[in-house]
Amino acid sequence: MHNEYNKKRIRSINRMLLEVASGNFSYRIERTERDDELEALIVLANMMTEELEESIRHQNYINLNESYKYIAQMTFVLDENFRVQSINPMASEMLLYPAEEILGQIITDFLVDQSREKWLELMKPIISGEQDNHTIELSFKAKEFFIVPAVCSVSILTDTNSRRAILVTAIETVLRSSERIRDLQNRVNNENGPNENNLRIQLTEADVAKIAQAKDYLTSNLREINLSLKDLARTLGTNEFKLKYGFKELYGTTIFRFVQDERLRKANLLVQHSELPFKAIAEMTGFKTAPHFSRVFKDKYGCSPSIFRKRSSNSTN
Repeated sequence: MHNEYNKKRIRSINRMLLEVASGNFSYRIERTERDDELEALIVLANMMTEELEESIRHQNYINLNESYKYIAQMTFVLDENFRVQSINPMASEMLLYPAEEILGQIITDFLVDQSREKWLELMKPIISGEQDNHTIELSFKAKEFFIVPAVCSVSILTDTNSRRAILVTAIETVLRSSERIRDLQNRVNNENGPNENNLRIQLTEADVAKIAQAKDYLTSNLREINLSLKDLARTLGTNEFKLKYGFKELYGTTIFRFVQDERLRKANLLVQHSELPFKAIAEMTGFKTAPHFSRVFKDKYGCSPSIFRKRSSNSTN
């Protein structure tokens, strides 16, 4: 039993080092009470991962050709008793548990002791209604001694019957490889055959990187109704023409269509997993009015938000 336990610890160290080598700094290894050489290695591995992550994030020291971005890695929808009602696939993947082992469980079961105390302290003003959203650093417990530290956004969703749900979104840092950007650049500039009737522009590696930054910005600011591409292009150090047509060549869709699809994707989640009024969902996802939101939603999913919510509710009962 003792040897098998140590083998699991060794496998955890090995896996974390492989993740770090691939540019993933998401994991830490949970500490034990043991005072042995393996525990010393775990301490060193965790310290090394933290140092590398900080170096890349703040000093860009490890590889000047890499950039980083923030993405919504794990999403949990909780009921008022903090039980997990819904998760996105990434939550299951990151925590190394199948979804059925997470759903229905209390969120604190997946937090380390220190984070569990922080969570319970955070819930006091939220339960009392003093605040509706908060940002907090939590460390999630995964299988195989792994810990996943993440900055989390915690928001309260309230339906028309004053029932509340809690949305927890863990934000993680990942690297964007300059090699990947060059691949995209080559695909845009070389793979498309010349066509005199098509508008073609040449994108440099720097252009591709800026357009990728624009995509990240758009994804994070879906609520912004009066989006100015001119201002966005100026902020990124490019021009509106190159931003619009470069985005289309790079991602195969227009900026307008991309933003609308992302808004609908987020709205779909809120329609299914909350009882928020559709007017509130429209505002949260950047639609000007509830009727406009309902019309676009129906065009996308084949039915109105109310019918979609009813069908989703029936499928889970």
